[in-house]
Amino acid sequence: MLKINRKYFPSRKFLMALSIAVAVILLAIIFNYWKPNTTEFINSDLAFSTNASSSIMNIDSDNDGLPDWKENLYGTDPKKADTDGDGTNDAEEISQDRDPLKANTASKGQEPNDKIDSAIIEKNKKEIEDYEKLNEIDKFSRNLISNIVASQPTNGPMSTDTINSIVAGSLNELPQKNYTSITKDADLNLLKTDGTNLKRNMTDYVNNYYRETNKLVPILGTDLGIINSYISNGSTSSKSEMLKLTDKYQAIVNNLIKMPVPVAIGYYDINYHLRVINDLEKIIAIDKDIINSNYESLGIFSNIYTYTNIVQDLFSTLKTIDIVLKIQR
Repeated sequence: MLKINRKYFPSRKFLMALSIAVAVILLAIIFNYWKPNTTEFINSDLAFSTNASSSIMNIDSDNDGLPDWKENLYGTDPKKADTDGDGTNDAEEISQDRDPLKANTASKGQEPNDKIDSAIIEKNKKEIEDYEKLNEIDKFSRNLISNIVASQPTNGPMSTDTINSIVAGSLNELPQKNYTSITKDADLNLLKTDGTNLKRNMTDYVNNYYRETNKLVPILGTDLGIINSYISNGSTSSKSEMLKLTDKYQAIVNNLIKMPVPVAIGYYDINYHLRVINDLEKIIAIDKDIINSNYESLGIFSNIYTYTNIVQDLFSTLKTIDIVLKIQR
């Protein structure tokens, strides 16, 4: 008898853990690439597909009108339009309250004898009604896990990279909040530099810049652990932990703004310095938005995706500056 498989309906905690796991993997890769003597920071292996979710949701391998992810829920064969081989495709049978897993053996013109038991119909109807009553985060969770199930290969387990791509693609499809820069170049402590003071000014700048940015190494990414605790139990202590973390970020930002930045035409582009500041300001804003939001809000997930993109941009800029200034960490 046809029955929707509830095992593909995970909790929001599962989804949050999966989303954060993807973010952690990305950050681990980024940390690994922030090394001396690495000439290229980003490579194609780091690029998650932004279309993975939508493409998988629309896959209908057997062209029977029933997407593969729904076939997984109903137990039908996504590679076979007519799973039970009785001449009517799976989507049509489901729409007619017939069981696509049981062949109709009735003679032509007679009432099909593969009708689904009324109790099963009511049960499935209730599953759909219950789904419609779910909040956004639980609906998103169910849709995401359906994507993952639908893309399971027939010749072995799904790779971690594929799962990461599906999660990242799903997060990318959510409405993204635009976080804008706060500090402008006019806010920086620009130091006029020429041939007479270039070496001294740049040496001081390199030392100050290194000291401040090196403070990021132990704290970048710890945001995700705090967010996970917040989502799991809604703990008020998570808010105080996040406040302490954002205060550390802000202290680094303040010091980067105050430190003298040499203006030496053709030698060092101050926009790199400004970009580090702006990315940190965006991270602070994202962390505060998440921790001050309803922990059941779907916006948390889009914020996590935005966070990983900004951190990736931040590390790319840090790496570029390290190469230009010949900094060895």
